[in-house]
Amino acid sequence: MFDEIKAAPAVIEFVKNSMLLRQFCRIAELCVSGCPIIPLKGMSLLLTLYKDDYSRNVGDMDLFIPADRIDYFTGKVHALGYKTKNPRQATKRIQSKGKFDMVNDDPRFCDLDIHVDLITKKFFRQTAVGFTSFALSRLHTIVYRQINIPLLSPVDEWLYLAQHYCFHLFSGEKWLKDLYLLQSYFEEKEIAELLIVAKRFHFKRVVTAVGHCLRCYYPADEIKIPLMDIGRNYLFKRLLRKPDIRFSRRLTDRIIAVYWEFLFIDRFASGMGAYIRLLFPGISLLCNIYNLPFPFTGWLLYPFHIIMVILSSILFAPLVIKKFAVYCPAGSAVNDKNQDTPQGAGIYTS
Repeated sequence: MFDEIKAAPAVIEFVKNSMLLRQFCRIAELCVSGCPIIPLKGMSLLLTLYKDDYSRNVGDMDLFIPADRIDYFTGKVHALGYKTKNPRQATKRIQSKGKFDMVNDDPRFCDLDIHVDLITKKFFRQTAVGFTSFALSRLHTIVYRQINIPLLSPVDEWLYLAQHYCFHLFSGEKWLKDLYLLQSYFEEKEIAELLIVAKRFHFKRVVTAVGHCLRCYYPADEIKIPLMDIGRNYLFKRLLRKPDIRFSRRLTDRIIAVYWEFLFIDRFASGMGAYIRLLFPGISLLCNIYNLPFPFTGWLLYPFHIIMVILSSILFAPLVIKKFAVYCPAGSAVNDKNQDTPQGAGIYTS
């Protein structure tokens, strides 16, 4: 009986993910003639890493759609009951974050996160220019239920998931497990390729941060991802001291979260350019940052925004130093053998 109770969540996960894959196939079939659809994150991993047991928890469906095929795609999925969430804000979200959301009133259908760029962070995207087009130029195809499905290469998928994990404040143990399992299949060729791509598109700090987190939660001799040379950035090295840190909704933690992505920008010039863009943003970017409905409210807020950015940026360095004051040596947080994922790493709690 106890075995049946333990097995119940796995069965539920299997059934739910099977339904998600059938839903994905319906969308892919609708768009097969006019719009390539690339599954991302959990949907992609269900087709590859977890294809034997569907054990990976998947919430919504992340899909990459070329920007020039958005109208075609939205028209097709409208037949399934999907509609754009907050249509007024959708265009702004595409411009600033490279993504938008679609929802369905039918509870049998999950929400869709539609990406037109693999890098969704406003400022890090400026330093990783070209990564999306590079990744799209070397897709590989699998066949699932007689449907040709394009996927990112394993190296590009690892880098994509790595930056996603980093920019969510090291939260989400399932993402770290994904990265651990993916890299376990890498041979020397893939590792060398990963280092070349990371250097070319300025993912060195992302690779180093994830490599350090993996070593804190998994046996070091099982980690193939090397720690890259990141120079003498004191604040970045400080955050690696304790990657299992918890974030709350306090003002001090919110300030750290605002500037978090700046810590992962490799080049000083790019970092300064991103800061100036944050300090003096365009009105569309300002409206997106504060979720303002009308442009004129952005003009009213502009002077206060400049003051807030200057004050918060002055506080940022001391807050990071204080937040990551406790050292976490590699391997100190390796899980008990009965656990297969890190528990509570970087959880953003209410």
